[in-house]
Amino acid sequence: MKKKSGLSYSNFYYYLLLIAPLFLIYIVFFVVPVVSSLFLSMTNYNGLSLDVKFTGLNNYIVAFSDKVFRKAMWNTILFAGLATLLQNGLALLLALGLNAKIKGRGFMRMLVFAPCMISPIITAFVWQFIFMPEGLLNRMLGAVGIGRMDKAWLGSVDTALVCVVCAHVWMWIGYSATIYLSNLSNMSEDITEAARIDGCSRMNLFRYITFPMLAPATTINITLAFTQSLKVFDIVYAMTNGGPLNATETVGTYVIRNMGLNLHGYASAMTVLLMFVIILTGTVLIGRLKKREAEIY
Repeated sequence: MKKKSGLSYSNFYYYLLLIAPLFLIYIVFFVVPVVSSLFLSMTNYNGLSLDVKFTGLNNYIVAFSDKVFRKAMWNTILFAGLATLLQNGLALLLALGLNAKIKGRGFMRMLVFAPCMISPIITAFVWQFIFMPEGLLNRMLGAVGIGRMDKAWLGSVDTALVCVVCAHVWMWIGYSATIYLSNLSNMSEDITEAARIDGCSRMNLFRYITFPMLAPATTINITLAFTQSLKVFDIVYAMTNGGPLNATETVGTYVIRNMGLNLHGYASAMTVLLMFVIILTGTVLIGRLKKREAEIY
């Protein structure tokens, strides 16, 4: 009789040895920074002196009364919401188009995916050129006869955040489209062919068959896009540095600003609050999406 293999007392240390490197990386690069941030958030640590004084919840009380921090938190959540909607909506349209049997499909897929491989700083400089007063967008508006709409897009409180969202979405849209394409390529064509034979229109085919079957990819894309957008920093810092008048200030840029003022304890408190928002919204979002996915399947 063949002996069953599995985890036992005799091979426990063997498996433990195999996972030890990954476990060590997890401890060093996740657990230690999180615990350190939690501790420093309750001190007056300035990043220079080792004379650290425990201040309790004082940094959190200051954060909740800080108008700029509240504005930064709202901007971060608004940025994440807009970016998630635009990124997934446009990525789905791109995926449906690139899933069709057209010439040069592989090359076009590569072009769509390419922006997410570019440095965020380079992306920021490219979009700065597009949105500057004498930039590409205003020139295009003038060329089509609506030059009266031109403005300093990144210098306006009303449009600056949307402009940064556009740059962020352009950078990551290919990543989301690739995930949708992977799901589309694994879908059985028998179901869609049967629906077409029964006279199902293109719109109804997408609404009642294709889109529900994209539930796994939708769950992954929405979760990744939202949590990633909540942590946005580099592209905002490079394009606007939080301006004008804190219109694009995010928690990430405000944390760096306070660290530059040697308020490391206060900055740590803000990172802890952002981490709490990410964990809370991520848990709720994943739970609802998984429930919807279970109802479909």
